[in-house]
Amino acid sequence: MAGELSTDAATATRIVGWQHAGIAYLSSAPAMIIVAVFLAFPMLFAAWQSLYDVSPLNRGEQPFVGVANYVHIFGTEQFWSALGRTGIFVFGVIALGLTLSIIFGFALNRVVSGLRFIRGLAILPYIVSSVAAALIFRTMFNADFGFPNQVLEFMGFAGIPWLASGFWAMIVVIVAQVWTDLPLALLFILGGLQTIDKQLNEAALVDGATGWRSALYISLPLIAPQITLATVWLSFKAVTSLGTVLALTGGGPRDATQLLTLEMVRLGFDEYDTGTAMAMVMIIFVLNAGLTLLYLGLQRKFGMK
Repeated sequence: MAGELSTDAATATRIVGWQHAGIAYLSSAPAMIIVAVFLAFPMLFAAWQSLYDVSPLNRGEQPFVGVANYVHIFGTEQFWSALGRTGIFVFGVIALGLTLSIIFGFALNRVVSGLRFIRGLAILPYIVSSVAAALIFRTMFNADFGFPNQVLEFMGFAGIPWLASGFWAMIVVIVAQVWTDLPLALLFILGGLQTIDKQLNEAALVDGATGWRSALYISLPLIAPQITLATVWLSFKAVTSLGTVLALTGGGPRDATQLLTLEMVRLGFDEYDTGTAMAMVMIIFVLNAGLTLLYLGLQRKFGMK
């Protein structure tokens, strides 16, 4: 008898749980539909268009071509060159951006309460548009009157053709991209540092550890999730960067800064090949998703939870 009552109670509990779950799903259904419409539908539309020969020159005809647009992209030298340059660009943005965000994060974490406005100043670049940032850096690194060349000439050195040299142009666009994306990455790191119990670092100092060793072996492992989040952010912004590079160099000089996003613009707006441009959109999307999974996988592999 007791067993039957226990079984009936368990069944009733499961039914109540299903009812609550059903109500929860029904309540969240409108929000899920909105998310699907505004986020998923554009990507599904791009994927669908990438399978057709879409062009304003086709006069309304959109013949189905399957994966021919992808085959065309992978068979061009421009794609592989742009992919290589994008890899260099993404690596440079992550390396410089993550290093600066960690250094500035530790510095701002020590700022006393009376100087908290300094923390507010740190996020100012984030509210500047990418085109405005490009204009700032284009003027700053002008070969004739730019500030770095004025400093070099004052010290007796020859000026550098920053935007006329492929090597230096890539350096400039990396610095400009980091300048615009650093604030949010910095906030991730700073937020992680502020969650660390100060007693841990104080105990390490009592045991004889220096500030550097305490930061390296205590603070950094504890903010590993925030470091991963900052890496994902910097990588995402670098892979999808368009406004900064387009306004700063236009992909030049001699295609030295021609990234995948600029190839997408060239296909869609210069060659009017919308279908192939949509295929490039999907390639960039898959690249971003793959890099994100890679970062998360590395975090789990090395035990950074």
